[in-house]
Parts: sequence; structure tokens; C-alpha cells
Amino acid sequence: MSVVWQQVDGADDVDAPLQELPAPPRPGWLRRWVWAPALVVSAGLYVLRRTIEDPSGELELWLFMGMLAGLMVTAVAALVRYRDDQRTAAEGRAAQAFAAGARSVTGTVTVNERRTSSGLLLSGVVSYPTDEGVADRAYSHLVRRDEEDELPPPRDGDPVDVWWAPGTETVVVRYHRDWADAVRRRAGGR
Repeated sequence: MSVVWQQVDGADDVDAPLQELPAPPRPGWLRRWVWAPALVVSAGLYVLRRTIEDPSGELELWLFMGMLAGLMVTAVAALVRYRDDQRTAAEGRAAQAFAAGARSVTGTVTVNERRTSSGLLLSGVVSYPTDEGVADRAYSHLVRRDEEDELPPPRDGDPVDVWWAPGTETVVVRYHRDWADAVRRRAGGR
């Protein structure tokens, strides 16, 4: 499940047609391939252990500990790569689903603010109607210090424009304070 937060520059940009989903950052080659050298080192230590005749207890312990450490690095790095591949595949499926038929609805957002050294961390829940009822998606979004003065963050209970596509758990949330105020005025005038 993924929430893509877009704090747009103007109120008209909230209702603008959805473009392509932004491409996720690709993991670096080291993150993808660190498991391979760790596996080679573990195999090399195993072969070394098997070729040494009558090793001392201390040498055997160090070779065993080296193999164990290499295998642990291999296992963790392989799991990281597996999760990266899963995330990339899910985001690819989401991009296809959004291209095939994204839907836009007005939802609401709950906001918890927390100041950090990097900026303002917004977290909470986005609620919006779907074909099966109401969906709730947890999100977190960091408004960096250099962006804080540009656009005001959402208030608790503000309306947001939510783009979703059937068959995916990714949603795109767009927000602008003037747009939210206009929606509140229209809803209050009914």
C-alpha cells in the first residue's frame, strides 16, 4: 500500500488530470548485488576450511565465524533485494492500473504534525469512497524546511483530491489550501 502525496502549486492544479505516476527511485547497484560477494566469501571460506588438513581449534572457529557472518550478510541482502523487487513490481502494476482507469474522488485527511530536524513530518489517515465503501490509507509525508514557507500543509479534516485505480493499493493525494477552503465553502452552502 502506497500513498503518493502531491502538494500542488495552485488550486486549479488539484483538479487537473492525473499525469503518469512518478517513477520510484531505483536502488543502487550495491544494494542490489551485495549478496553476491558475501556468498562468494562464504563459499571461499568453506572451501578453505575443507582444504586445510588438521586446522587448529582457533583457526577453525574463525573460519566458521567468517562463514556464518558471510551467510548472514547474504541472507539479509537477499531479503532486501527481494523486497525491493516486490516494491518495484507493485509500483509498475500501479502505474499500469492508473493508466488504464484512474478515478478521482474527494476524500478527507487527518493530520498529525511533528517537527523534526529535516522539516515538518505529516502523518495520518486519508479516507475516501470506493466501489466497495470507504477506504482508509495511512500516510506520512515530510515537508522539508526549505518547502515549509511555500505551501501551507493540510489541516486536520481538510478535504483532499484522491486518485485511485481498481486493482491497486496505491493512491495519489493532491492538496492545496485554497482548493480545500473552496470545497468547504461549497459544502457548507448546501
